Amino acid sequence: MRSLFLLALCLGMHTAFGQDFGWQAALAPVPASGWHKVLLPASVTGRLQPGMEDLRLYGSDGKAVPYLLQIEQPVQYKTLFKPYQILRYTRRPGGLSELLIHNPEQRSINNISLLIGNAEVRKTVALSGSDNQQDWYVLKEQDVLYAIRNEKQTAEVKLLDFPLSKYRYFRLQLNDSASAPLNILKAGYYDTYSEAGKYTRIPIQHSSRKDSSDKITYLRLDFGQPVYPEQLVFYVSSPQLYYREGKVVLGKRTGGTRRERKRRQRTNRHLIFEPFILHSNAPAQVYLPRRKVEQLVIQLQNEDNAPLTIDSVQVLQLNRYLLAQLQPNQAYTLRYGDKDLDAPHYDLHHFQDSIPATLPLVSIQKITSLKKEKKANTGSKIILWAALGIVAVGLGYMTVRLLKDMDKKKL
Repeated sequence: MRSLFLLALCLGMHTAFGQDFGWQAALAPVPASGWHKVLLPASVTGRLQPGMEDLRLYGSDGKAVPYLLQIEQPVQYKTLFKPYQILRYTRRPGGLSELLIHNPEQRSINNISLLIGNAEVRKTVALSGSDNQQDWYVLKEQDVLYAIRNEKQTAEVKLLDFPLSKYRYFRLQLNDSASAPLNILKAGYYDTYSEAGKYTRIPIQHSSRKDSSDKITYLRLDFGQPVYPEQLVFYVSSPQLYYREGKVVLGKRTGGTRRERKRRQRTNRHLIFEPFILHSNAPAQVYLPRRKVEQLVIQLQNEDNAPLTIDSVQVLQLNRYLLAQLQPNQAYTLRYGDKDLDAPHYDLHHFQDSIPATLPLVSIQKITSLKKEKKANTGSKIILWAALGIVAVGLGYMTVRLLKDMDKKKL
C-alpha cells in the first residue's frame, strides 16, 4: 500500500510539471451559449509551435475545454447550386408529364441537375431543346431516373447528362404511365468558383529603408516578437510601369559541421530567402512559406532604374480560428507557449461535419506573459523538485524491500 501511495504521489507531481505555458490570453465574453469561432491574432500564433500543438483553452473552473482548429486556405474552391427557372411543370398521371426549363443567357451546358423528392420508382425520360418553344430538337431520346432515395434528407439530386448545347429552353418529358408524377423541386446546375482566403494583418513595430549605391533597395521590417508571415502586399505609387526582381530574407540556416557553417557564411548561402518579381501588370503581392521570424529583410534589384516609391508594405497571415462551445457565464483563457507540449486529442475531431458553417466571432482581449509568475515561483518549484526526489528515493527503497520479501517467501 505504501508503494502504491508513493507511486500515485509521484505521478501526480509529474503531472503538475507536465505543462510549462509561457503565455495566456483572455477571451471576450460571449452573449449566448453555443459554438463560437475565436480568431487567433499574430500576437498569439507567433508564440505557438508551428502546428499550434501547445494551444489549450480553459474555463473559469480551470477545466480544459475541447476545441477544433480551422485554418484558412490561400484559395478555396467551392461548388454552388444555381437554379434554372422552371417555366411550368405539367403533370399528367398515366401519361407524359413535361418540365419546361428556361436558360435565358443561353449558357452552353451539358447537364441539368434535378432536385427530386424521395421516391421508390423508375422513370423513363427524354430531353429536347428549343429557342422559341415551337420547334423542338432532340438532345437525349431516352434516359432512366432510377430510385430517388436519400437516407439523410427528403430529396435527392439526380444528374441528367446530354450533348453540349445552348438552347434557350429545355423540355424534359417523363413517362408517368405506370406511376404518379415525381415531385421535382428544383432544376439547375453546379457552378465551381474560387474564393481567396481571409488574412489578418501582422503589426510592424519598426521599419526602415535604404537605397544603396549597389542599386539595391533594402526594406527592413521588425515585428518585436515571433510571427509567421504568409503574404506581403506592396503599395507602389510610382513609376507607372516597373519590373523588379527581389527576394525576402527569412532567416539563417542552422546545423551542419563547423566547416560547413563557415563555407555558408562566406558564400551567403547561410541565408534562407524567397525570390519574387514585382511588376506593374500584376498585383504587388508576394506569398511566403510559413516560417517563424522576428524580422524580414526585403531586397529589390533596381539595376539602372530609379528606386520604387513604396508608400507602405503590409504583412499578412492566413486566419486561424479556434472553434469551441462556449457559455456566457464563463471566463475563458487560452494558454500556450510550451515548446514540448503535444497536441491534444479530443472526440470533436470525429464530429467536424456537425458544427455549423457560420459561427459568431470571438476576439481576444488581453495577452499576458506567465514568465514573471514562473520566476516568482522558482523557490516553490525547488521545494517541489526536492520533494519529488525524496518520493523517488522512498519509492526505490520500498521496491527493493518488496523484492527481498518476495525472495524470502520463495525460499
